[in-house]
Amino acid sequence: MIRSFFHAFAFREYRWLWLLTTLTNSASWTFTLVVTWQAYALTHSSSWSGAVMFATLIPNIMGAPIAGVLADVMDRRILMVSACGIEIVITVLLSVLSRFHLETPALLVILSLLFGFASSGLSVMLSSLVPSVVPQETLFNALSLQAVAQRGTEFVGPALASPLLILFGPGMAYLLATFFYAFAGTLVFFLANVHIESLADEDLRRRTIFAPFLDGFIYVRKNPTIGLMVSLVGFHCALTMAYMGMLPQFVKTSLHGSTAFYGLVVSAIGLGSIFGTLLLAGVKGVRLRGGLYWMTAVISGASLTLFALSETPVLAMLAIILVGASQAIFMTLSLGYIQHMSVKQMTGRVTSLYLVLAGGFMSLANLGYGTLSNVIAPGWIMRSTGVLFILIVGIYGLFSAQFRTVSKFGTFLSHDNEVQSVHG
Repeated sequence: MIRSFFHAFAFREYRWLWLLTTLTNSASWTFTLVVTWQAYALTHSSSWSGAVMFATLIPNIMGAPIAGVLADVMDRRILMVSACGIEIVITVLLSVLSRFHLETPALLVILSLLFGFASSGLSVMLSSLVPSVVPQETLFNALSLQAVAQRGTEFVGPALASPLLILFGPGMAYLLATFFYAFAGTLVFFLANVHIESLADEDLRRRTIFAPFLDGFIYVRKNPTIGLMVSLVGFHCALTMAYMGMLPQFVKTSLHGSTAFYGLVVSAIGLGSIFGTLLLAGVKGVRLRGGLYWMTAVISGASLTLFALSETPVLAMLAIILVGASQAIFMTLSLGYIQHMSVKQMTGRVTSLYLVLAGGFMSLANLGYGTLSNVIAPGWIMRSTGVLFILIVGIYGLFSAQFRTVSKFGTFLSHDNEVQSVHG
C-alpha cells in the first residue's frame, strides 16, 4: 500500500526533480509570505499587497511561453541554474534593503516582477520534465507527489519563515529564500536526461520565439478536451485562488489576527495541500480520479466561501486547510489530464499555456480584488467568487459532454484520445 503511494520515487531522475521542486517552491512561498506582509505593513492597504501578487504572477503571460519554448529545445539544467541565480540576487537585495529600511512599496512591486519572471520559468521547466522521467502509467502518481512538493511547500516555506519574520524581520526571512535557491542551484546538475529531443528542434530554433508557443494554442484548439480543462483552470485560478492579495487585510480586520496568525493561515493552506496530494497519490482507480476531479472543483469554491464566512480562528483554519486540499487535488488532476493527452514534444508548450492562464488570470484577479477590497470587504469578495465558480462548474456539467465523460469515467471521449501534432 505504502509503495503504491510513492511508486514514482523508484525512478532516480524523478527523485532529483522532486527535491528541486521542493526547494524552489519553498523559496517561492517564503518570498510570497514576506513580500505580501511587507507591502501591507508599509501601506495598510490591500491595493499594494494585491499589486505585489500581480507583479509576481503576471510574468506567466510572457515568461512562461518563452520558458516553455526554451524548455523544449535547450538544456534545462542551464535554464534552471540561471533562474535560481536571478532569484538569489533579488532575495539578497530585498534582504539588504529591508535591513536598512530602504524598501518602498513601488520597489517591492518592481522586484516582485523580476522575481516572477524567473519563477515562471522554473515552474514551466520543472513541471514539463515530469512526463520525460517516469513511464506514462506512473504519470498521475508522479504529478501527485510533485504537487506535494509544489503545494505542500506552501506549508514548509511559511512555517520556517514566519518565526524569522516575527523575531528578526523580513530581511532574515528573505535570506531563507536565498538559501533554498542556492541549494537548488547546486543540485540541478545531478539531473540527467533533461533535454527532450524532438524532430522539430531545428525548426524551432529557426523560427521566432513566439511561433512555437502559437503552435501550443493551435494544438490545444485541435484537442477540445485539453482546451476544456485549460479554460476551467483559468476560471478556477481567477475565482478561487486569487485571494493572497486580500489575505493580510482579511486576517487583520475580519479575524483580528496578528502577523504570527497570518503566517499560520498561509502555512495551513500548504498543510491542506499535503493532505490532498498524498491522498491523490494513492488513487489508482480511473473512475475515482474522475469523481475527484469534479468534486474538488466544487469543494474548492465552497471551502473558500466557508473561509470568508468564518468569524473564529478555529473555523477559519479548518476551512483554509480544506481550501488547500481541494485546490491542490483539482490543479494536480487538471495538469495530469492535460499532460497525459499531450505528446512529449509539446509538453513544454502546453504546460506553459496552462501556466499562462493560471498565473495570468490569478495575477489580474489579485490586482483587481486588492483594489476592490478598499471598497468592499475581502470576505464578501471571496464569498462571491467562490459561489460563482461553483455555478461555472455546474454550467460545464450541463453543457459539456467532455466534462461529463471525464467526471464520470475518468477518461476522455474517443476522438480526443488520438492526440495529433500541430504539424501532422
